[in-house]
Amino acid sequence: MSRSLNPQLFGHHEAPIVKVDGAGIQQRKVSEIESQIEIVNQKLDRWAQLMEQKIQQLNTSQKALGEQMKNMAENFSKQTANLSSKLNERRMMDSKTQEMIDRHNQIVNTFEMRFQHLQKVTTEQEIKLMTYHSTYDEVLREIRGLKR
Repeated sequence: MSRSLNPQLFGHHEAPIVKVDGAGIQQRKVSEIESQIEIVNQKLDRWAQLMEQKIQQLNTSQKALGEQMKNMAENFSKQTANLSSKLNERRMMDSKTQEMIDRHNQIVNTFEMRFQHLQKVTTEQEIKLMTYHSTYDEVLREIRGLKR
């Protein structure tokens, strides 16, 4: 029974290897197969080197991307902390401003109450003064009436 290998297997287009009873022919075919295997091994080695380079490039790119992401995350955290700090500062300033406004309003209200009280007292004093003045005028009229 004869056996043959696919000639396209190793990239060469040679006649199929046929097993025959001659030692020289078999040796030559074995040498050709070994040569073809060596060529395939070299191609595989080159392919493996290329794949290793590609993998190293991918690893390098992945590390660089990881560093970029880490830096972006750190920058984002810093910006978030900065904004949070500014927001808290703004809230404190708003709170202090509101306290000052409330205190001012309280002072104004107290002033208004005192002013109204003072107006009331002034009005009462004016009424008393008018009463004293009319009493004085009446007393003067009586004194003038007695002199006559």
